[in-house]
Amino acid sequence: MTLTLPRPQEAHLKQRQAKRPIGVSRGRQQIEKLTAQRTERRDTRLYAEQWYNALYIWDVRVVKILSSFHYEPHSDLDFLTSGDAPAPLRYLKTPVGEFTEGEVGSIITEMSLSWVPEARQLGKMLDKLRREQSTCMGSLLRGASWSQHRERALRYGVAVLTLAVRLGDVYAEGPLQQVKQELSQLPLVNSVQSC
Repeated sequence: MTLTLPRPQEAHLKQRQAKRPIGVSRGRQQIEKLTAQRTERRDTRLYAEQWYNALYIWDVRVVKILSSFHYEPHSDLDFLTSGDAPAPLRYLKTPVGEFTEGEVGSIITEMSLSWVPEARQLGKMLDKLRREQSTCMGSLLRGASWSQHRERALRYGVAVLTLAVRLGDVYAEGPLQQVKQELSQLPLVNSVQSC
């Protein structure tokens, strides 16, 4: 049995290949990776802003549902509203469709009354956003990045995206995790503003 040792040239080539500088293809991969991350963060901010605006503006569509009507032939349409008064339903317009005000309001109330401090804080922020718009931020963003009050914007981002997830928006789950992660990376502050 003979033992063969690697030639000095082969060992040198292996070291050189392992330490080679970033080439064009590796550099392009790095750039694409960084660009994709930046695009994903921007899309997260924009999605949080869409939900924030939906709650800030509180744009509703009112639908009157007729509780009773008669099938008898009439010359006018007044027969449609005879009987019980029509019951209007109000639908809040959101980025993923419409939800009744009752659905949204009950989740916000449930969060506000929660025993979990974080959920309670988020619920209070959402309630304040709905009822006291004059004291809340007009927008979470300044251009395409977070507002100058970054911590506050991130907290509202978490609040509105948490509500979106609770309403069944599957598209909000990823952005919610990203905003929570970004908020956790901020330095700790002694006092937390609710709005």
